[in-house]
Amino acid sequence: MPSQKVSAQLLRWSPDKELQGVFKKPEKIRPTEAIVGQKRAVEALKMGLKLYQTGFNIYVAGMAGTGRITTIRRALKQLGKSKAEIPDRCYVYNFVDPSQPVLLTFPRGKGRAFRDDVHELVRVLRAEIPKAIESSHVQRERELIIDRYQREEKKLFEDFADHLKKEGFALIQLQEGGYVAPTVFPIVGNEAVSIDYLDNLVKDGKMTAEERESKNKRYKELMSELKHVLTKARSLGKEMHLALDRLMQRSGSAVLDGLMDDLRARYSDEKVRKYLLRMKGHILKNLDVFAGKKEEEHQQGVIVLGAQRQEDHFWYYEVNLLYDQTQESGEEGEVPIVEENNPSYVNIFGATEYNVGPGNYWTTDFRYIKAGSLLRADGGYLIVNALDVLRRPLVWDQLKRVLKKMELIIQQPETYYQFAPLTIKPEPVPLSVKVIMIGPSWLYRLLYAYEEDFAKTFKVLADFDVTMPLSSDSVEKFAAVLRSVCGRGKLREFSSEGLVAMVEYGIEESGQRDRISTRFSYITDVLRESDYWAGQDGSAQIERKHVERALEAKRERHRLTEEHVQRLIEEGVILIDSKGSRIGQINALSVYQIGHVSFGKPSRVTATTAIGREGVINIEREAKMSGPTHDKGVYILTGYLRHKYSQREPLNLTASLCFEQSYGGIDGDSASSTEIYAILSSLSGIPIRQDMAVTGSVNQMGDIQPIGGVNEKIEGFYDVCKAQGLTGTQGVMIPVQNERHLMLRKDVTEAVKKGKFHIYSVSNIDEGIELLMRKPAGKMGKNAEYPSGTVHGEVMKRLREMNESVAKLMEKGMAKAIHDEEAKKPKKAQRTEVKSKVKVKTKAKVKKTARKRKR
Repeated sequence: MPSQKVSAQLLRWSPDKELQGVFKKPEKIRPTEAIVGQKRAVEALKMGLKLYQTGFNIYVAGMAGTGRITTIRRALKQLGKSKAEIPDRCYVYNFVDPSQPVLLTFPRGKGRAFRDDVHELVRVLRAEIPKAIESSHVQRERELIIDRYQREEKKLFEDFADHLKKEGFALIQLQEGGYVAPTVFPIVGNEAVSIDYLDNLVKDGKMTAEERESKNKRYKELMSELKHVLTKARSLGKEMHLALDRLMQRSGSAVLDGLMDDLRARYSDEKVRKYLLRMKGHILKNLDVFAGKKEEEHQQGVIVLGAQRQEDHFWYYEVNLLYDQTQESGEEGEVPIVEENNPSYVNIFGATEYNVGPGNYWTTDFRYIKAGSLLRADGGYLIVNALDVLRRPLVWDQLKRVLKKMELIIQQPETYYQFAPLTIKPEPVPLSVKVIMIGPSWLYRLLYAYEEDFAKTFKVLADFDVTMPLSSDSVEKFAAVLRSVCGRGKLREFSSEGLVAMVEYGIEESGQRDRISTRFSYITDVLRESDYWAGQDGSAQIERKHVERALEAKRERHRLTEEHVQRLIEEGVILIDSKGSRIGQINALSVYQIGHVSFGKPSRVTATTAIGREGVINIEREAKMSGPTHDKGVYILTGYLRHKYSQREPLNLTASLCFEQSYGGIDGDSASSTEIYAILSSLSGIPIRQDMAVTGSVNQMGDIQPIGGVNEKIEGFYDVCKAQGLTGTQGVMIPVQNERHLMLRKDVTEAVKKGKFHIYSVSNIDEGIELLMRKPAGKMGKNAEYPSGTVHGEVMKRLREMNESVAKLMEKGMAKAIHDEEAKKPKKAQRTEVKSKVKVKTKAKVKKTARKRKR
């Protein structure tokens, strides 16, 4: 089947009769807020949002600009009221273990009330307890208690002193530094002396040694009795302090009991009531703090790094309300929806902050526990970007753990411990949250394949497509979205032709004529730019010329590299021929991608062939400038050559392929057919038309396969031909499957209509051979031979010549080896063996010639 010339009508989409009605009166199209062209994704999203079970978190996949965020927001708005009760959570001081703050849970709105109630209780106690403690009757009772114990203590020491006096000893108060301690002194004469002084009296003859020993013995016994007396005195002191504490607690209880009982009556939760009971006990033990005394023993319970400096002595009784639902989520029952645009560890999970006080000492306690996005989204949904989550250290691992157990422990990340080694461990917070993670499709596949817990954690996939089938219904929905954008953005309405131009752009973005793009983010950008140009013209509507001007301006902004490459071609720096014919040289087509804009330009591919066994050498690969897909294409090319020409004879061939003046690397297999044509031209000696450019991949059987970027490639070669001068014979050869993808520029379409430029479609290599080399390709006969005068016949002929040359070279090499071997033997033996070997070789050559004649 010969190559087909593609008609101008197939080069660009134009509305048919079915669509004419949609474009006649665009103002009658109703604007829509619905998500267009994403039925599969929307259904998956709805199911995932309503299936509130562990593990059914949602991964929203697709390309940017397909309306993923908009769809999520609209789907969440349609959920209505939340069925789950969203509680308030507070952290309070743990009076048993300060390093493990206690979590209290309240119904929505009650957490703030509890915090205010506790604050008010402490305020009242700070005012009333000092009054109760300092009242006159309490002070009198206090004085009586102190007086009673002082009298008992005085009597205890007086009785002991009388006992000492009878024994010849006295009770003396000695001051050592700032401390006064009682001790026993013996009495000599009428004077109390130290026990050591008795040695001097013995030396002076005033006391015998026996008297001294008797005194020392009794002294030790009395000192032992003094220790018992002091122990009793200390017990009296303790009893006095206990009595005073009981008095203080009775006095404080008179104020505290009523207030605390009233507070406990307001809260039925057993955990809250237990906390209030422990709080009451702590207050009663620390009434002196309320009385205004600042003692160091009341500064316990704060984990510090270094010395502690605590000013507020009532911080134990504060309530840390992690998150006030009433202030953030609006109406009661409204589903919390949190979009975390900066998903760092602290922002998502919260943290325990550290306070750097005077002297650079780090302190922390339950008051510094801060909530993150997960807690703010409790009972609702958290929306995060997948790539942002994976880029942040420790976030993904912690998120998996939280979503597995559905409980959150708010702590600093592990890397923070090296700076603040002391931390607290708050009680875990139970969660009921669904995470919606947005990311590209390739990342979903990668995580699903290599992340074991991903499939268990994100069980719902909402996959957004970039195109939808082209029909009157889809075009009407497309226009409805554009009208909605015009209404929201206060843009001008588009005319009938303006709408057609926008639909053309949507089809162009989709990459094929029977589909239209759903990447409305980019499409509406063009709509807004078109409105700008309409305003510049003073037009009341967006016309076709405004859309075309917006598209041209957009291309112009990204055209610097394209113009640079085009200028190098026009100046002859990059060598491209668009006229004549050459052996082993062909124009291939490449696509350059810069942001959202791409353009095509031709590249010169050359091939040289020679005798050898190296096969096809890919110079790009040898220079490590070739990607894996391009390497695969070259290997397929080798398979094609074996299939075509190596059925009966070996393929003794060395061929080298090169993309000339390619310095930045190359990938893709769209040039594999191009490389085949270059090799066949080099083997056959038949030149290739240089006024044609070729694109298309190939399989081992010689079938041409479709490629991407066909429009950019055609337009790129057209620009080169136009710059070098259109001859009327120039054109591009594309795979037949790519006909449905054609959506060319108007100037290219016009050139085709006028016969100045041509586009051909082929389905196999043979069709391309006949178009490029102007000779029949040739079909293999039953004897595995190709007809003489055909391209394949000439290639086969050249390959056979190469094989014969190889055989001759081998014969020469063998003869030389035999000659060298014979030179080592006696002359008579040499002559005999040489004659026999020559006879054998002659017979073999005669048989080979006979076989050729029969053929």
